[in-house]
Amino acid sequence: MKTKFVISFFILSTILTGQQIGLRIGLTTATITGNNDAYEFDFLSSFSPGYKCGIFGRYRLSDVIILKPEFSYRLYAVKQHIDVDQDLIYNSELSFNTFSTDLNFDVELTNSLSFVFGMGIDYMIQRKKTIDFNTEEVIINQDFESLLGDARFDPFTNIGLCYKPKKTFIVDIEYRHLLDNWSTENIGNQILDLGNGSVKIHMINFSTALLF
Repeated sequence: MKTKFVISFFILSTILTGQQIGLRIGLTTATITGNNDAYEFDFLSSFSPGYKCGIFGRYRLSDVIILKPEFSYRLYAVKQHIDVDQDLIYNSELSFNTFSTDLNFDVELTNSLSFVFGMGIDYMIQRKKTIDFNTEEVIINQDFESLLGDARFDPFTNIGLCYKPKKTFIVDIEYRHLLDNWSTENIGNQILDLGNGSVKIHMINFSTALLF
């Protein structure tokens, strides 16, 4: 855990001493896949847009490679349609508040287009579970003050494209893939849990940024 805090501090310090500093805001979505097929799941029914905002730095390492560390706040959600049987059908949504540190590299393909790759770590702040039981809606808020260790950290790999139409304006689309799979719990073993399992998280971010 100390190592992850040191990495986060290093990335934040690197941002503040960057050749350029940018402010970013955008949309984020998350979907799940895995070996547990007990629930119905598709993109349209799971679509639940969230948002992200953050600060990043840019270091030109060569003529075509740019180092881009980033520190951001992110709110994303995952929806599930849970069909236990014909008489028991629930809708569930899990939303997560996180701080993220990312270390990406931009490889310039043209003067305005770059290929992006790297990795990041999400630090869990809070989780809200909303379950619609048809007759009532139950909301459970969980903070992680008592949860220590690696359980609050999620490692991701990042890949994407960066479009820079102007010197001070950037548009990014990014795919993030969770490396540490989640498990399931409750209601027929179908609600997502942070423990190790076979459920994978796929995240897509679309954002714009201003450079200073």
